[in-house]
Amino acid sequence: MKNILLLLSLILAGYNSQAQSDSRAKLILDEVSAATDALEVIHIDFEFTLSNESENISESSQGSLTIRNNQYLLSFMGLQQICDGETVWTILEEDEEIQISEIDSADEEALTPSNLLKMYEKGFSYEMGRESENLQIIYLLPENKNDIDFTKIELLVDTQLKQVKNLKQFGENGTNSEYTIRTFSPLIIQDSSFTYQETDYPGFDLIDLR
Repeated sequence: MKNILLLLSLILAGYNSQAQSDSRAKLILDEVSAATDALEVIHIDFEFTLSNESENISESSQGSLTIRNNQYLLSFMGLQQICDGETVWTILEEDEEIQISEIDSADEEALTPSNLLKMYEKGFSYEMGRESENLQIIYLLPENKNDIDFTKIELLVDTQLKQVKNLKQFGENGTNSEYTIRTFSPLIIQDSSFTYQETDYPGFDLIDLR
């Protein structure tokens, strides 16, 4: 789950590196970040694909994510998460179980969109890849490869819409993770949408992990 939000944070907010990198790549990603910051609420529908040719693995799942500041709604791979910025409700529908946890705002590892974005502020350089009309590939290259299990991240950016359309992480063991953005749009949503409503899940067991 942490890896999912970590990669999606790149899609939502671009990338801000302090390393010596391609200046045009930085300009493009700064524009993506500025365009995203201008939206109060963002909703994306995405497809996630896990593949490894040598192991004959090819799996796909659909998901959706709605974000407003540190509040978010996530639906992916059989679970849902509702976060009001302080509390996270993880809903496991198949098990009829809801786990309640608390976000530590001082914890840089906490699962919030803003904290996850900060994880990418250092430790990467980037360079330009091929370009076709308004589509540009940008590679994120890790500086310390000993701490991670992937070699690079490839972003496909629509420079006209100022949006990331596709993200692919290349694993050292040949396993690749890919996110394809189906829809990316602003949204009007009620405050109550980011709060767990007990009446929506009758009969579910509540497990308080706080």
